[in-house]
Amino acid sequence: MKKIKRILAVFLAICLLAAGGCRESAAEEEETTEYSMYYLALSETKLETVPYEPSEENAETMIDEIYQMFSQPSDSEEYLKLLPEDVLMKNYTFEGQTVTLNFDEEYKKMNNAREILVRTGMVLAFTQIPGVTYVEFLENGSPMTDSDGNEIGLMERGDFVENEGKNINSYVFADLNLYFANENGDRLVRENRRIHYSSNVPLERVIVERLLEGPKSDDMLPTLSSNTKILGVSIVEGICYVNLDKSFLTETMSVQQELPIYSIVNSLTDACNIHGVQISVEGDTKVTFRESMKLDQIYQADYSYLESEDES
Repeated sequence: MKKIKRILAVFLAICLLAAGGCRESAAEEEETTEYSMYYLALSETKLETVPYEPSEENAETMIDEIYQMFSQPSDSEEYLKLLPEDVLMKNYTFEGQTVTLNFDEEYKKMNNAREILVRTGMVLAFTQIPGVTYVEFLENGSPMTDSDGNEIGLMERGDFVENEGKNINSYVFADLNLYFANENGDRLVRENRRIHYSSNVPLERVIVERLLEGPKSDDMLPTLSSNTKILGVSIVEGICYVNLDKSFLTETMSVQQELPIYSIVNSLTDACNIHGVQISVEGDTKVTFRESMKLDQIYQADYSYLESEDES
């Protein structure tokens, strides 16, 4: 009997040690590096993410360290330096929430696939830094343009994050007209936006997501609360069906009641091949938005709410 007890005691001790070891291992696995550095995969078709630990966790130090790392050769045989050797980052500035990177003329000579990966890696690297929201690209001090001659402008993490680590073929470009409210909240104004998004995400959903994020211009007001959740967006036989949660009704913005509706409708109509939009709240169309905007009908684009040049 004593022998059995001794065996049981040993077995219990082994189990406790094993359990402790599992807990310790799990704890170790939970310790992950908060920041990342981005390199080019050997296939040159996607990004490789490598843990990055800053020497000091403040914006100025991290910006400088990441800037220097982008200029240095890769010390691994598993991935490549993001920038080609002949492309020079001349300098950078940090003002407000924007890191501005100034390149030489060799930047524009990269092929389109490599250039998109370079831009993606840099935007993701710098915007992970607390206090940095945007990255701006310059060529010899002038705003960088794309292959069509359009200014790239300020780029933020949301422009790329869905595609992180995916094949370059998942990137799609789109020129959008997004409609927001003017400063008085009584007319719509158009904001032209060139975006990059995942081909795995329908454009109609991307448009509603961008509307929820709000305008980039300080002269415009959002028409929808950023707390509103998208429950579904789909196009069936030329009608776009937009299903939002109750925040669409309860967290209304200080704008004329028609503007949120036509902000959605006009933005979708301009970009998608549709002839109407039906908005529902948690699947229900038998509701009224604000005072009199009934949702049990198909809304068509109406540009009469657009602010004229004389009004602006």
